[in-house]
Amino acid sequence: MANAPWLAAGAGVGALLRVWRATLRREVRNPAARAQRCVVAVWHGRFVGVLLENFGSRLVTMASLSSDGAFAAGACRMVGLRVARGSGSRGGREALAAMSAALDAGAPAAGLTVDGPKGPWRQVKPGAVALAVRHDLPLVPATFSSRRVIELRSWDRMVLPRPFTRSVVMYGEPWAPEELRQDPEGALAQIGEELDRMVRELDLEIAGREIWPGRESLDSPA
Repeated sequence: MANAPWLAAGAGVGALLRVWRATLRREVRNPAARAQRCVVAVWHGRFVGVLLENFGSRLVTMASLSSDGAFAAGACRMVGLRVARGSGSRGGREALAAMSAALDAGAPAAGLTVDGPKGPWRQVKPGAVALAVRHDLPLVPATFSSRRVIELRSWDRMVLPRPFTRSVVMYGEPWAPEELRQDPEGALAQIGEELDRMVRELDLEIAGREIWPGRESLDSPA
């Protein structure tokens, strides 16, 4: 299996994440939103911080069919998540179908990086809304921030909590499935705006600064 070495490497990183998590002073805001059966929506660049609060949850998430996706899948499985393989460009429908099947089989929640797996950065794709509508589940926006962070120079400007720091995960107010069903296109824009609002609010409070630029910079011509 071509991806086997990447799966094994990801599993090693998953083991490292368990140790990393143990060093953090963790806090969760609005945990009741996540306690229900739901679809969790998060920006790709904030996924790891939210993942650290979902160890052992059996939440089902998606990873691409590439070697990078195999690496991510190995890490997620090591920390107690279920993984459906696919992406928006290769096998995305099959991966969403696998996530749907996992929910039918009793998975307690699904989690999607709504601008993944390769962007465009902070542009919401329709998969999370489609999954929530199909299963009549609320969609819960989520993000995280830390007092001290590591900022990667990746397409998603990934933010990671430094070890031995305060790390805060925030869950927003859910969108009811009937709201999503009434205006799916409008919901995509609203989800993006709400995730950006949550990111900015939490970064200012916890990190003391805006880590990412505002949405107006994304909408401006190059």
